[in-house]
Amino acid sequence: MQRNCFSLRPFLRGVGDLGAVCKPIRELRNSAALKYAAAAAAPKARPGKVPPKMVKLRKQFQADNDLPIFLKGGSMDNILYRLTWVLCFLGIGGDVWLWLGYIIA
Repeated sequence: MQRNCFSLRPFLRGVGDLGAVCKPIRELRNSAALKYAAAAAAPKARPGKVPPKMVKLRKQFQADNDLPIFLKGGSMDNILYRLTWVLCFLGIGGDVWLWLGYIIA
């Protein structure tokens, strides 16, 4: 846990004892209020009970329909996949155009 404090050493050369700097950080990390806030933010689900949305997504992504995993999300995944390819080819084409302009000129 103290590894994070030692990374501050080059910035705190004139400050003095690093323990005094890191003590409030350790106390905050271990405080009951922080643990209570994390517990309050956690979803309230019974142990062993899988939410219906998760069951639906599991069926959708584990279906044996010969699609790669990055296209099983639906039409938006397909659009993003093809847009990524188009942008890659445009970038490569622009790079080739740039270098050919330097070589020819």
